Amino acid sequence: MGPKVRRLIGSLLALAIPAAGLGSLEWPVAGGVPVLTFGSHESGRFHPSMTAGPEGAQVRAIGAGEISFSFDGDRLPSGLPCPLGGFVALSHPDGMISVYARLERGSLPRYLRAVSSGDILGRAGLSGFRTGRELSFTLYDRIKRQYLNPQVLLPPVRDDRAPLVRGVYLSSGGKVLPLGETRSVRQGTYEIIADIQDPLAASDARPRAPYSIRLLVDGKEAARYLYDAARAESGRLRFFGSARLDSRSYFLPDGRIRLGSFLLARGRTTIALIVSDHAGNERETGGALQVD
Repeated sequence: MGPKVRRLIGSLLALAIPAAGLGSLEWPVAGGVPVLTFGSHESGRFHPSMTAGPEGAQVRAIGAGEISFSFDGDRLPSGLPCPLGGFVALSHPDGMISVYARLERGSLPRYLRAVSSGDILGRAGLSGFRTGRELSFTLYDRIKRQYLNPQVLLPPVRDDRAPLVRGVYLSSGGKVLPLGETRSVRQGTYEIIADIQDPLAASDARPRAPYSIRLLVDGKEAARYLYDAARAESGRLRFFGSARLDSRSYFLPDGRIRLGSFLLARGRTTIALIVSDHAGNERETGGALQVD
């Protein structure tokens, strides 16, 4: 999601009016199959929404609320194409706002205002700006002014596969060294890079993000990243709570992630990476090396 899309969503969210008591939530599309998850790599950026399919699926309200804004045209009043396609912004209790985008033109409710949980809001399948045809779903906490990971609040997806760690690397001075194959390095500061995906099936190659990443150096937690919320500050998207990571510097162009820079002192050093998904499946990998 680019800056223009975030600004448009921010304008919508400012129009919403909180009510009281959100209660249990439902998936916006039946089956609950995320194509892209919160925090996925999308066009070089951190994806602060969830994309769910399939195309043509009925899109339903995740909970009770009121429609605060909807758009069912091809172009905005300015004449520019709408980056969200057709969309509905729904105001929930306790300041929660849900935005349902990439909706098929003509499928949005014309006269509906008050919405009950499960009410149909349209059909997934059309965007005037992107090539994707699945629903783009964004959840926003208006009180804390941050994007939320929808999968933290929605019913869990059936998933028995652990996240996939395709590689962990040490980077310094233009050299990238794969952990596990590298036996020794010189003392110094190294950036640790990881290639992580969360497939739902063996043949699944979609770049879904995990939920939690823990980095341990010599048995001590050196960094922890939780994909729970993101906040726009000073024109940049920052996320993972206290870590305050910047989405522009987190991803490499190929989707690998930067976990931080760490000083490796002389001696035997062990690096471990523990990654878990929203269903609690966990993968641990790493290696040991000699620091000279």
